[in-house]
Amino acid sequence: MLIVGAGPAGSAAAIKCAEAGLSTLFIDRAALGRHKPCAGILTNVATYVLDELGLRLPSSLLSEPGELGIFYVPPSGRVNGGELKNYHVFNLERDLFDRWLVEKAVEAGAHLQTETTLVALNQGDCVEAALETADGIRKVKVGYLIGADGALSTVRRYLESRHQPLLTVIQEYWEAEGEFGDYFYTILNTKITPTYGYLLKKRGSLIVGTGSIKPKQAIESLGSLKDWLSKEFSFRPLVLKKREVGFLPYGDCYLGCGRILLIGDAAGLCNRFSGEGIRFALESGIAAAESVKKAEHSDAAALEFYKQQMQPLLDFVKETTHLHSRDDVWREEFVLAELKRYNLW
Repeated sequence: MLIVGAGPAGSAAAIKCAEAGLSTLFIDRAALGRHKPCAGILTNVATYVLDELGLRLPSSLLSEPGELGIFYVPPSGRVNGGELKNYHVFNLERDLFDRWLVEKAVEAGAHLQTETTLVALNQGDCVEAALETADGIRKVKVGYLIGADGALSTVRRYLESRHQPLLTVIQEYWEAEGEFGDYFYTILNTKITPTYGYLLKKRGSLIVGTGSIKPKQAIESLGSLKDWLSKEFSFRPLVLKKREVGFLPYGDCYLGCGRILLIGDAAGLCNRFSGEGIRFALESGIAAAESVKKAEHSDAAALEFYKQQMQPLLDFVKETTHLHSRDDVWREEFVLAELKRYNLW
């Protein structure tokens, strides 16, 4: 088994593959401890997914504040927004979280090889891959390959000729003043951004971000968001600590081909309303590993098992698609409906 990518999706798959007794090579092109641009939000339902991995989220991986409510702000402004009932998310230090999962995969028996890049890929009765390391090119043959290498997935590009549509997300870390509670604020307003804006506290900083299909528009949207926040939340930026850019999947989901399975962002699994994808990464990693194990004891293909197991999650992602085409009337009604709903998670 070869797993490409050491984010949450790849780590979850590596843990499950190793526990199932599969010889598992787990690679990443970066060194251990690499930084991932991310708001670092883990939904509370994701803790049940961690349970499936035999893991409990340590408090040492949480930022300050450790938990946040979800606060939706509609186009008409903060006065008509509000907190989702009976719902909270964990505020992660994402880099620490990712490293913790990698270490758990190694503890489970996966063989980790960092600073290793996939440079060639072919499949037939098995999967043949060429890996570039500091010592040169290494060729491997495996029964299955799991692509967990993010929205800019190299594995997916080998399977599909077209590029996966992406959402460009720009976020800034500010030392700032304002009227903010302990919430992850989701701002849905087409005058600011065609998708969504967000704001949250994280260890002494205020993170402000927006997403757009067009990179230039993302920069403009971030400026509009900060202007709007100054009016709605008395936002007063003092010191810019950091600015970073990330990419999220924003097209159709694609789970793979033949003996190659895609998981997490590489498969296009992401909530289009909020950008949240860690839960999807963990679930798909577990599902892919379990599907490979099933296929070893069946005449059916692993990909078929995987598609069946992932269908409910694919349906959910589909429901969140095309946010950029929704007008402000729809967004207003959506927020109103969400605030009336009582969440079970």
